[in-house]
Amino acid sequence: MAFLLIMGLFVSFFIAPISYSYEETCPRCQGEGKQTCETCLGNGKCWICEGTGKIWCMPESDDWCAACQGTGICYTCGGPGWHHCYVCGGNGLLEHWMYTVTGSTIVVSIIDIFLFLGLFLFSGFFSSLHLSFNEWVYKVDDMGFWFNPSFMTWLFAKHRERWAKWQTGINSALAIYLGALLFLSVSMRQLTGESFAEGTLFSIVVVGLFSLLFYKSYVSRLEPSE
Repeated sequence: MAFLLIMGLFVSFFIAPISYSYEETCPRCQGEGKQTCETCLGNGKCWICEGTGKIWCMPESDDWCAACQGTGICYTCGGPGWHHCYVCGGNGLLEHWMYTVTGSTIVVSIIDIFLFLGLFLFSGFFSSLHLSFNEWVYKVDDMGFWFNPSFMTWLFAKHRERWAKWQTGINSALAIYLGALLFLSVSMRQLTGESFAEGTLFSIVVVGLFSLLFYKSYVSRLEPSE
């Protein structure tokens, strides 16, 4: 079931409308696609030699202008007095794409699911490693939770199902929180407040369902081995 849920998310990623595009008038050139040359201020002449191709160093003598190679033409724009807007590339329009609520839900859910799986595997590895150095926990009949660093190790050793339940709850909450922060930091320019808020809320349902299915699958495989 968990595998089918993940596959469903990936299929939805390619089928559902996850984003939309819109055009905006370039604020730099105001839609003209070109800008007045900042070097020559629009006259097309080399500002050093003032278009003569020569630099007058001393009275009755002249020297070749190295800036324009003696042409007298502005070396920045090449003579027209303008250049293409470097913001829009000369189009006069800026194209933006934004996540829809569906797209936000799909992407953040995928991030959360992978984070959940990674955190769960890390928790299992750390508990197993800690247990290998603290085998005395097998002899403890009851171990309090509060401020006890060995509580999870004790659960992992003697009550694996309870350990899985704790880890499922903790790691799913961490995955949702970290996934939302990661998605926001990476895709802030492609998100509206509505798409991020609603996408995060819907992803909580998706991740909650996935974590529940994962827990059921984990426990069902655990019981025969015990």
